[in-house]
Amino acid sequence: MLFSKFIDFYALNDLHKDRSEEYQFRIDSAHIPVNVDREMFYKVPAPLSNVELNITSRENDYGIGNFEFKSLMPSGDEFNDSVKGEVYLNKSESKPNVIFVHGWRMKAFDRVKKIFHHSIMNNLGWNMYYYTLPYHLERQPKQSLYSGEFMVSANINRTVESTRQAIIDLRAFIQWIKSNKQGPVVIVGVSLGGFISNLVATLEPEIDALVSVFYSNRLSYSIWNTIPGKYIRQDLEHHGMNYNDLVRYWKITEPNQELPRINKDNILLISAKHDQYVHIQDADLLWESWEKPTRYVYNCGHAGIVLKRKKIAKDTISFLQNKLKR
Repeated sequence: MLFSKFIDFYALNDLHKDRSEEYQFRIDSAHIPVNVDREMFYKVPAPLSNVELNITSRENDYGIGNFEFKSLMPSGDEFNDSVKGEVYLNKSESKPNVIFVHGWRMKAFDRVKKIFHHSIMNNLGWNMYYYTLPYHLERQPKQSLYSGEFMVSANINRTVESTRQAIIDLRAFIQWIKSNKQGPVVIVGVSLGGFISNLVATLEPEIDALVSVFYSNRLSYSIWNTIPGKYIRQDLEHHGMNYNDLVRYWKITEPNQELPRINKDNILLISAKHDQYVHIQDADLLWESWEKPTRYVYNCGHAGIVLKRKKIAKDTISFLQNKLKR
């Protein structure tokens, strides 16, 4: 336990080498979605009319390249409103389609790829899509100091709207894959990507299976009670924001507020007992609220994303093979 906490603490200090130089706090209380209909708030306004697939190379049975489409919930920033990612498409039309959703502040897809990519590409031949969250990677605005700075911050409204943008665009992308590919659709989220994937699962019935790894659950809890949120909390408190108000303003983003729209038997949750990024209490809340789907709790911290990646890959792939029967 002490070793796990030490590794997480070291990584957290490294994480905060990049932080906002100016206060991000902003609130427009008249436009915060309190007591609104979740289905309408996260509704896909229209089907995706055009997803550009740019295949630039081929390896074995795969076409490798990028996908891109215009956000259906634009923020007004040209970089953020172009949804991009990497794609690996098998020549077989009937293969399962796995969408990977990365974590907060990730600068590349490398950490996610190191867990799953080799096993899936070389042993299973499934299609893979690496989805970029708002304000991250190529979607990072010019004025942003680090990847993901503007997705989760002390800007109350923007945090909600970026979550909404992620959900609506991801739902639209899932629906597009369902319409254009024959195989089932799987979502695999890591850390913040797990939070987004879990929230999508409470809204989107077209998902065939979900795996959520070291997922966060309540943004308000994470910002107020964990080390990754300490500078955002300082920003909020400096401007007079209290925890109860933050909970109320961000409640619309909590996956634990609703049951998933997919078969509970097709959900796998993976948590870390000594996680200093995502407290086990918050992970427990989601598991219990969702009526206890299949769950593994590893004896490690959040650094298990690196240290336990072989186990994560083995458990995830074994679970999906059993559920997809392909």
